[in-house]
Amino acid sequence: MDLLSPILRTDAASPRLTTYTDAGRMELSAATLANWAAKGGNLMVGHLGLGPGDVVAVDAPTDWMPAALVVGCWRAGVAVCSTSSPAAGSAAALLTTDPDAHPDWDTEVLQLSTDPFGRGVAEAGGEVEFGVTDLSPELRVQGDRYAGPKTGEDAVLLHTADGGQVTGADLRQRAAGLFSPGTRSVTGPWDDTDGLVTTLLPLFVDGSVVVSTDDDPSRLEHLAATELGTVTPR
Repeated sequence: MDLLSPILRTDAASPRLTTYTDAGRMELSAATLANWAAKGGNLMVGHLGLGPGDVVAVDAPTDWMPAALVVGCWRAGVAVCSTSSPAAGSAAALLTTDPDAHPDWDTEVLQLSTDPFGRGVAEAGGEVEFGVTDLSPELRVQGDRYAGPKTGEDAVLLHTADGGQVTGADLRQRAAGLFSPGTRSVTGPWDDTDGLVTTLLPLFVDGSVVVSTDDDPSRLEHLAATELGTVTPR
């Protein structure tokens, strides 16, 4: 599903994903988010050979890269799920910042960097275990424009933790019921992949997202005032 092209046509420069973490503030415009999503989609299709019907499990804390990669999965028509979802048992790959938390995972493991500028795990001074792919270097060599097959909104994009299947059309309908067009949503951290997807819903209505790892109500209200947004409760 091509979520970002309509946004790129109308306003490529405005921030669409802003994160506040221990590493500081990071802001991605629509153009930057689309660039990373294209790289992610190309990696799913070209490197992993995935497409509609395939599932990638995601276990990653609140940060900009997991969010961008979920949008990249959707670009290729690949669904995402949490590791607690029944669909995780048939997932073709795992995106995680902590491979040690999944010692029995028997398909592709892609280790996400927590570096704020997207450096690889090894480049940032960390260790990558044998058999685990350091994802950032693989992403950087992917094309800046998505080159895989087109997919529509009828593709399943989320397998929920309780076993449900959610299409792109379902997500758009859910977003329209929750957010006005152009909403700038300010929210706290996600707990799992279902929460990550909920965080991204404003993008379906030409909106933008500000997400903070600090979910103290006063902190979120301060960010809403600073970022000219509206707090969205979890």
